[in-house]
Amino acid sequence: MEIKGDFFVLLHSESQDCFAIEKMSDMVIKNINVFIKGAEVDYIVVAVADTKEELEERKLKLLELRALKNKEQL
Repeated sequence: MEIKGDFFVLLHSESQDCFAIEKMSDMVIKNINVFIKGAEVDYIVVAVADTKEELEERKLKLLELRALKNKEQL
């Protein structure tokens, strides 16, 4: 399923401690299949952008914010 003007999404999995970047249309198809199978996933969307490069920048900013938050809790 190709969506004209498709966006990219930055996903994060807390349990796997990793990020993934996908086209929004691909993510929706995967989510439909997960729903149909009744499977569980812990990936959450943390950012949306026009390009993968923008998401890489946002990922770095998010990691900085998390590091600051964790530092505050110490």
